Amino acid sequence: MANLDAKSGFNPIGKMGSGPPQKMNDYVADAGYATVMFQGDLVRLNAGNLEQSAAGNDDNVGVFWGSTFTDSNGKPAFKNTRPASTAATCFVYDDPYQVFEVQGDGASAQANLGAKANIVVAAGNSTTGISGMEVASAGFGGGGNDTILCVGFSKKEGRNELTAANLLYNVLIAGHIYK
Repeated sequence: MANLDAKSGFNPIGKMGSGPPQKMNDYVADAGYATVMFQGDLVRLNAGNLEQSAAGNDDNVGVFWGSTFTDSNGKPAFKNTRPASTAATCFVYDDPYQVFEVQGDGASAQANLGAKANIVVAAGNSTTGISGMEVASAGFGGGGNDTILCVGFSKKEGRNELTAANLLYNVLIAGHIYK
């Protein structure tokens, strides 16, 4: 049976080790950044401002989870996205030991456990505000600036067939600035 193909970016599911439960911190995204950020996008800092990460980046700060800003009517807004070219306060899961669940874009294997891979950046869903990022499944163990580290596989029914495409991986951000 195939796994469901439903990209949703990086979703927090727990934490490695002990310590306080998952929480977010706020970061600034300035109006000069012209890319939309979606809930579940891997993000990084550029000159102190938050922006969407790209494949191969090893300076990630965490996962974007929403933002607050002043909308075009002058009213405060909270959204799953940070609209392009909009100054906003953004909320980010930034603990380097935060575990995320993220879909792979191709076939998976047991050998992916403990291996690193890169991300695939795809546009998010403008209706729901949910990320389109995935793991580049074929790149596990390929070396280079690998962004994530596989620490397990999802147990969710319909998303956990190990050798099929679109498996949900449990990952840490390998290229994290706070590690």
